[in-house]
Amino acid sequence: MARGAGPLRLLLLLLLQLLALPAGRGNRTGPDSLYVSEYFSQSAQKLSFYSWYGNAKLFHFRVPEDTVLLRWLLQASRGKGPECTNMEITVHFRYGAPPVINPLGTDFPANATVRPSYSISITLSSAVQNTTFVNVTTPAAGDWFIAAHLPEAAGRIEVKGFSTPCPYMFQADMFVLRLADMPVLEPGVAMPQTVVSPAKALHVKVFVPKHTAVMWLELRNCVSSEQKACAVRVVLGSITLPQSFQRIITCVGKVNCSLALDSPPWEKWLQIMVESLGAANASVSVKMLASFRACRPGSTSSFLNFGSLNQSQTGPRPGSAGAAGSPTLSTGETSRNASDQRSFCLQNQPVVREDLDVVSVRYRLLNGPSVPVNSLSPTLLLLNLNTGMDSGGSLVVNLLLNKVRRLIDGIVSPLWGFVPAPGLVCQQTPGITSVSLANATVVACVSAASPVLSLNATHNCSTAFFQGYPLRVSTSSPEAMLIVLYPQTDDWFLSLQLICPKGQGECNAAEAKVTVFAYLTPCFNDCGPYGQCSLLRRHGYLYAGCSCKAGWGGWSCTDVTKAQSVSAQNLATLLLTLSNLMFLPAIAVAVYRYYLVEASVYTYTMFFSTEALWCCWIRFSLCFCPWL
Repeated sequence: MARGAGPLRLLLLLLLQLLALPAGRGNRTGPDSLYVSEYFSQSAQKLSFYSWYGNAKLFHFRVPEDTVLLRWLLQASRGKGPECTNMEITVHFRYGAPPVINPLGTDFPANATVRPSYSISITLSSAVQNTTFVNVTTPAAGDWFIAAHLPEAAGRIEVKGFSTPCPYMFQADMFVLRLADMPVLEPGVAMPQTVVSPAKALHVKVFVPKHTAVMWLELRNCVSSEQKACAVRVVLGSITLPQSFQRIITCVGKVNCSLALDSPPWEKWLQIMVESLGAANASVSVKMLASFRACRPGSTSSFLNFGSLNQSQTGPRPGSAGAAGSPTLSTGETSRNASDQRSFCLQNQPVVREDLDVVSVRYRLLNGPSVPVNSLSPTLLLLNLNTGMDSGGSLVVNLLLNKVRRLIDGIVSPLWGFVPAPGLVCQQTPGITSVSLANATVVACVSAASPVLSLNATHNCSTAFFQGYPLRVSTSSPEAMLIVLYPQTDDWFLSLQLICPKGQGECNAAEAKVTVFAYLTPCFNDCGPYGQCSLLRRHGYLYAGCSCKAGWGGWSCTDVTKAQSVSAQNLATLLLTLSNLMFLPAIAVAVYRYYLVEASVYTYTMFFSTEALWCCWIRFSLCFCPWL
């Protein structure tokens, strides 16, 4: 940033505070509300023309809790000179992780999830500087990222010192306005509130506990001060870019209104904003009530014992006398066991996070790589990505259908697992062997903040405020893979459930075994044979990107649009090698005129450059060059 921009920044900061701060205190009954303004700034960075992700300049901010207004101050400037022309700067925004951008329109790897980032353009034409504001009301608290870059690089080779490139600078500052004493809505307790005017919104928050399946928000006794029909708008949730899933209730002419949220974010504060839609001088009084329905998790041991042989114990169990004297349950105990199983909302599978390296994590299941999946309740795996340093890589989830067990006239024992009746067997073969289960499918959802708990009814893997990623495995397609590029910082969940086409009753006596491989890697497939994975850093934050070669492109160097064939690479290397023969006339003239020093330099340069180029050519011909 130029030095002369300092006074301008102070003036703009003062203008921001005057525009954003509310007039006086209070927008609710009781103690006056206290607004606190905070300002965050990062140093300016010199922009580059885009050819790969490393050319984008990244800015990392953290929005504090209870923020009701976020305002970005984006300042772009250019140098002075004939080489400085009109330029368009592209700025991308994203919550939770660096934005996934594709300015060149290249292909992403197969099975990768791609959500376009929220972006704006800043034009530098006649003015040397350009200042742009971006406002976000009720933003989500946590990490926010901004990436800025120039258009695509021209690809010209320029001799250093003969031309001076024009410097384009970009700086992002953040101004936040947060409520220091935001009211807390306690579950089951009706809280009376008053919305003073349409110009001032009411902000409250409620904490969503773990294992919450459904949340209800009710508005009761909504009355206007002018004795008119109640008219309010309630916004649940915060804005997240590039996509936002806020839920809105519009209560007009009603005394009571309600809204149900399936799978709200676990162990997080949920912000609620209430706005009046009535006259400017009218106030609205309302009682707010929040309630939750918990999802009862089943224990791992009970899940493994239901409907399957207990494979974790191979020797005789306590109290047993071998296979012939195996203890069994009565019919009543068996029905109670099945009833308890049906009462569970989900089945937890313990997962261990193993940190391997920078932006490199492996998830290991304690009970083995395979997890049992049934139709009564979803199986849940927690993939912890909330350290703040995991969003710069790629999350890979791979599912492989192993086997399905079909129970035939057996009983369930808490010690022995499934015990077949005399003369009957338990079919256990790879895939789904039962005729009635031939079309059965294991449906999976990968989501952040909260899991999908109704896979038999949900087909798009959506939670209250997040659009998840679906996966399916079956006998016809036993393997599925998902690649989440730059996953946002949060707790991620993998939910699996067995679905039958003719109804869930058909699957009650079946269990699928699915092998789960989940890991976090800096670059998927290490950028392939035509790319190099590079770790990038911005103020201590590390993220990865692929730098491609030989004309290959794309996020993981899988785009073959401009890729050079092996023969073209060999021909280019051979021609470049033969070009070194142009040293021979210079060497001959130097020797003829007894310029021995110059002749030695020419010979040395020709020999070693030719050797290196020949070695590269041989390497492209599948030979090994140990010193390269």
